[in-house]
Amino acid sequence: MSKLVTAAEAVSRIGDGAVVTVSSSSALGCPDLVLKALGDRFRAEGHPRGITTLHPIAAGDMYGVAGMDHLAQDGLLARVLAGSYPSGPSSLPMPGIWQMIVGDRLAAWNVPSGILFDMHREAAARRPGVLTKVGMETFVDPTREGCAMNATAAAAPIVKRVEFGGETWLHFPNIIPDVCILRATTADERGNLTYEHEGAYLGGLEQAICVRNHGGLVIAQVKRVTVADPCARMTCGCRAIWSI
Repeated sequence: MSKLVTAAEAVSRIGDGAVVTVSSSSALGCPDLVLKALGDRFRAEGHPRGITTLHPIAAGDMYGVAGMDHLAQDGLLARVLAGSYPSGPSSLPMPGIWQMIVGDRLAAWNVPSGILFDMHREAAARRPGVLTKVGMETFVDPTREGCAMNATAAAAPIVKRVEFGGETWLHFPNIIPDVCILRATTADERGNLTYEHEGAYLGGLEQAICVRNHGGLVIAQVKRVTVADPCARMTCGCRAIWSI
């Protein structure tokens, strides 16, 4: 099977109920073409339904890059865990994802970005989640909001207090992603990616390794494809689709 497919073909492989992790930072590195294709597929087919998305940093902004707003459709999204959400001036209309959150139309949590990245690393290594003191006695703490942004999220806690080694910690159990969507500059036919025209790496390697280690699918939106160096090694062994 060729790794080089269209964005529409790539997202056709995402199933109902999938957990999808997205590498982005607002407009920086945002795989907007693939996210749009996923939103378009749902409008046309009604699938995939009930997916969960993980965003260590927001995908998209309020200045012209829709990002996760492509997915802000009832029935498509069931849960969102994000380190941040699309933002901009209050004079602009509220993004669709925010309308869903404040309307309690999906479960949404605001999890510190570092914890979300750590969750991917722990899941990749098959360790039992993240133990941290980051967020104790703040909105992150389950004795307060537990990261929940609305009532639906509050009814399904994602963090708890535990005792370990004589100390109290916050424990975030693993959430295993089935699909990783990221953006790079160049891909070769072996699955190697380079980021020479991107502004930052944004944790894409950790997200891809996490998905690959659990037998999932990596979708990379790239600008161009090149012939593989016969002496090069796979950098992460991803089973990937390069969507252009």
